[in-house]
Amino acid sequence: MKKLINLFSLLFLTYSSVAQDLKFKWNKSDIFKDSFKNSELYFAENDRKGGVIMIRSYDGGPFSNGYGYYFEHYDTNMKLVKEYDFNPKAEKNIKQCNVLGMISSGDKIHIIMFQYNKQEGVYQCMAMTTPFNEFNFESRELFRVESEQIKGFEVLSLSNFDEDSGASMIVNQDKTAFAITVDINNTGMETHKIVMFDNNLNKKIDHVFKKEIKDRKFEYENIDVSKDGKTLYILGKVHTKDAKKKKEGGKYEYEITRITNDSEISQTIETNTYFAPSLKAIAFEDRIACVGFYSERKDTRFKGICYFDLDPLNLTVKKSKFNPFTEQFMIDKYGENRDKELKNLIFKNITITATNDIIFNAEEYYLTPYTVFTANGGTAVRSLAHYDDIVCARINTSGEMVWARNINKREVTNYRSSFISYCTTVLGNDAYFYINAGENIYNLGQDRIQFVQTKAQKSNLFVIKLNENGGISYSKVLDNENIEVPLMVSNGVFSNRSVFILGQKGKKKQLLKVEIEN
Repeated sequence: MKKLINLFSLLFLTYSSVAQDLKFKWNKSDIFKDSFKNSELYFAENDRKGGVIMIRSYDGGPFSNGYGYYFEHYDTNMKLVKEYDFNPKAEKNIKQCNVLGMISSGDKIHIIMFQYNKQEGVYQCMAMTTPFNEFNFESRELFRVESEQIKGFEVLSLSNFDEDSGASMIVNQDKTAFAITVDINNTGMETHKIVMFDNNLNKKIDHVFKKEIKDRKFEYENIDVSKDGKTLYILGKVHTKDAKKKKEGGKYEYEITRITNDSEISQTIETNTYFAPSLKAIAFEDRIACVGFYSERKDTRFKGICYFDLDPLNLTVKKSKFNPFTEQFMIDKYGENRDKELKNLIFKNITITATNDIIFNAEEYYLTPYTVFTANGGTAVRSLAHYDDIVCARINTSGEMVWARNINKREVTNYRSSFISYCTTVLGNDAYFYINAGENIYNLGQDRIQFVQTKAQKSNLFVIKLNENGGISYSKVLDNENIEVPLMVSNGVFSNRSVFILGQKGKKKQLLKVEIEN
């Protein structure tokens, strides 16, 4: 009986510590309706008074010409203070227009846009600047590119420069500088125009980056801006003739380039006998870190996470480490059966802790086919998209894996995926994940649990915390009875200690704010 009492006491203490560990508060806007069905939350910026300024896109769908952006200002209680509807179709001579991002300085916020001016036949990078307390915009052209130089117009996601077309905006970690990249039409040579500014819109770098290699042979991994806002680092995956002759490892090599206002230098990063299908570069004050998955056989069968430490001035590789996944991670993932091959992982993002450790996040993603009957009596093959386990690892400043954890979940969809997957951030030295899941959390044994998908209208919002030692705790933020419209959790955006998530059901919408308190 004494042992039983002690056991119940231990369970109570464990539950209590989890409950105390995850302190948060939430607030919601009023339910509102847009003129258009489809909307997506893009950016959020603290207004310095406890409120937030947001940008939402809207789209009338494939049978409508309506698209644009809502600029919205909410107070600390998520009450709408002011809004501005920016409809590019209403702008004279503007044929295409996309918001790339936003950055603040002092009491002003700058919204950066890329647009096509059909009267002048040029693409323009524009800044729309307004005070925080009102939407009173002043427009300024940052630079322009002749239309025949543009290869394609496709806006890429913020801080992910891993496609070869369009324009994108990259903001440095301290939000003091940003770069705009534009792919230039040059079939025989990989070419990008890169322009960098500080957060007061002063131009710091105007550079045309060229590689003597065909476009399809050079894959951009990412670009990062230094903390002081004076240097750019471009990482690319290069398929050269020499790399193709390699007997072991991947038939490619990585090349990193350092660009300042008056110089450009490059350095090759060699993965030797290992396969490293993708790397990401992160600029710190005293080092450049490149991290990614690696394998010993095929690119999709991962063994761990590799790390390269480079000198930020001459790009010399000072250290390389290949960290195999930990025993704890394999138990998280497979339980007793730890001989399985780990594959189907896709990189999600990188966040940085207060001590400059790297939190590397990925998700298990794959497609499975299924057959449907068509209206004319035939059949067609469709695909189901699976968004399964979350993979998270912490790499310290020496390149060593401190811990790696696997968060088990199961989600599948054949339609819009915004309501599944997850969003993540770091506060201090702790990582937080927000997911939609069903009420029942399955116990897999060996301290393993699994979150399982349910209908969007029945989903509960959970927050999961990985502390600095890799310990996992979680709590339900809202149950489905308190969620009036399904939450598009994978599109959550962060500002300070809060995440903002848009809920949507048809034209009916609502914004949720969740703030971590400790």
